[in-house]
Amino acid sequence: MTDWAEFARVLADELAAAPDTTILVIGEAAPAGSRRFAQFRKDSDSVLTELTGNEWLDPASRPGDAGRQAITRAGWNEPNQDHCDNWWAEFATPVGTDQYRHIAAITVTGLRDGFGITTPAALSYKGWVETSGNNLHLPSLGIPDAV
Repeated sequence: MTDWAEFARVLADELAAAPDTTILVIGEAAPAGSRRFAQFRKDSDSVLTELTGNEWLDPASRPGDAGRQAITRAGWNEPNQDHCDNWWAEFATPVGTDQYRHIAAITVTGLRDGFGITTPAALSYKGWVETSGNNLHLPSLGIPDAV
């Protein structure tokens, strides 16, 4: 998949359909070892979203001033120790369709405008349901499963 708008639409749909205790991590497929990612934890109380904080990135991968401003303007909260030094946003349940679209939109802003990832085709994902141990298979995302 190469279109960010389509990626956001599908991501919102997949998050909405995911069962409680879902963990989904979407990050750069290459270069190997890159840590720029977004992650989601969905449970009965909330959907917690995070973007990699600078603490975990090598200097060349860190967003510059414009990237940090884009992340902040999108509505991400500043990294802190309670969120493993990652950017974060949390949405209390019930999370509706509009909120899932918002989650997907701020995720795209973080990955594209904050981190400078030029296309969703540069991403891969890993997802699972904690309570069952089942891996998530989300071919509609249009990116490879990193499992």
